[in-house]
Amino acid sequence: MAEPAGDGAHPLKDSLHRHKAGIDGHKHVVNVLHHDEATLGERIADAASAGIGSWRFLIIQTVLVALWVTINIIGLVRRWDPFPFILLNLLFSVQAAYTGPVLLLAGNRQAQKDRLTLEHAAYEADKADRQNVQILKAIQKNTELTERNTEMTLTILRHVESLVQQHVDETAAAAVGRPAAPQGDTNRT
Repeated sequence: MAEPAGDGAHPLKDSLHRHKAGIDGHKHVVNVLHHDEATLGERIADAASAGIGSWRFLIIQTVLVALWVTINIIGLVRRWDPFPFILLNLLFSVQAAYTGPVLLLAGNRQAQKDRLTLEHAAYEADKADRQNVQILKAIQKNTELTERNTEMTLTILRHVESLVQQHVDETAAAAVGRPAAPQGDTNRT
């Protein structure tokens, strides 16, 4: 069953309700909420956290720091940041000042995505449970109808057997020339 859309106070929950109602097409609700409807800032945070949390980023940063230190120690060119590398420390501080909040934003979005995924999974599980209950009720009704059908078939079969036996008795009696035994007589020879 579809739930009504919300009041607009929680756009992600409203979108979840629209998805449950079938308004958003066939896309998975988490993809709709976290990719298609993401703001520019959310997309940047996702891309930055994906880049920062990769081996590629670590390798590139390590190579750049090693080059920075090597160039400033050896002095192949004019030393722009001599030991103790104050400018490099400043760059690391700026990087940390922005990386922390970006990673927190991405972490919050991931937590929200996980929560919505769980809500969606719970909704689908409830829907499957309701369908299973309906199927079990239909199976029970079908079983009852099958049992009634079997009982009626057995009743008809007994009646047909009785009619056949009566016809056999009448035919045998007519062949011998004596009257047929009354129906239900158990003293047959």
